[in-house]
Order: sequence, then C-alpha cells, then structure tokens
Amino acid sequence: MSIPDPAISFVTEHGILLEFVAAGSSVIEPALQQRLCQLATLLREHSHTGPLLCDIVTAPGSLLLVLHDGRTARRLLRHAETLWRASAQQSIDARIVTVPVMYGGECGPDLEQAASLCGMSSTKFVERHAAGNYFVQSLGFMPGFAYLGGLDPQLHIKRKDTPSARVAAGSVAIGGSNTGIYPSESPGGWHIIGRTSVTLFDAHAQQPCLLQPGDTVRFIAQKENP
Repeated sequence: MSIPDPAISFVTEHGILLEFVAAGSSVIEPALQQRLCQLATLLREHSHTGPLLCDIVTAPGSLLLVLHDGRTARRLLRHAETLWRASAQQSIDARIVTVPVMYGGECGPDLEQAASLCGMSSTKFVERHAAGNYFVQSLGFMPGFAYLGGLDPQLHIKRKDTPSARVAAGSVAIGGSNTGIYPSESPGGWHIIGRTSVTLFDAHAQQPCLLQPGDTVRFIAQKENP
C-alpha cells in the first residue's frame, strides 16, 4: 500500500504530532500501523534521536513525540524523516504473543448475545475470533490495555448501551472494530466473550505492559464452557 507523508503539528512547545490519517478515521491499515510502531522503535533506539525524546505515544494512525527540549524539534524531525523513508525498505519482524482464552460461560457472559448479533452460532463466532492475527495499535484506557486491530469485520459489534459495572481482569472483549483484554478489574462497555489467565500488567516488572504497540497477538481457544 502507498503510505503518505504525515501532517506535522506542534501541539505544545515540547510535543510534535505526526498524523498519517485524517482525524477520526475508524479504519487503520495494519501495514501503516506496523510502520508507525517500527518508526517509534527506531526513534527510541537511534543514537541521534533517543536522547532527545522523553516519550513517544503511539495511537491509531499517529505518533506523538515528546521532547526534553522543544528547541531540538527541527533536528528530531530531520532524523525522523530519514528513518521513516529508510524503514520503507526494511522488513517488519513483529513479536508474536499467544494468549490462551477460555471462551463462553462465566468467562464470557456476552458470547451468546454477541454471536447472535453477528448472525452466527457461538461456536462459529469463537472460531472466527481465535483465527485472527491481531496487531497492537496502541495502549490506553488503563495501564496495559491494548487496542487490537485486525478483527474480522463480521465480528464488529457496537459497544454496549449500558456499560458493565464490573469486568474481571483478563476478560477478552469486543468493542466496535477492536478486540482487547482487560488487564485489571474495572467497569467496561465492551462485550465480554472470554477470559485469559495471562497477566497483562505488572507494575513491578521491568516492562510492566506485556503487550506493546506493533506486537502481533494470537488467541488460542482452550475450551468453550458449556
């Protein structure tokens, strides 16, 4: 696919926003998002750009670059442009994270309704969900929550009209065109279709968030509860 150059805006004296799609776009091509995540990694690790940055925030279709000193913005952008163009010739070797999931029953109380809304049996719904290759677009909502793109369009379901007051940690859910996993117990408006025992966030770990932008996620169905 042809990937356009970004629109560049200075959102603060220390923050630069690179937007590769129009604001509000609901569909982000996986190839574009993978390249954005690759650029973020290159900027963090490069000897000329890493020291200039205090943070990089990856979002669907955009990157926010936060500098220690706003006066280095032009220098950073020159290097970023070079890295962006060079990355077009590089293959992307995404990390693959497999997540075992118990679908349905107490672990997935919304599975039956979600399947019905999609016009299929719960068995077929689980097969389609577990067959997907998902990519981490961004982290947000709560620590460790990854917005996963790549959901089969036939499984897209609008969020609940009335959010659940309590969603268990590890709950696998669908909201709109995304799927994701709740790292900890919280309220939530997505449809809960299963649960995993994998720890998504550990504040004491060297890398607290298991999933990182650019990762590929594959769900493995352990067993569908009766």
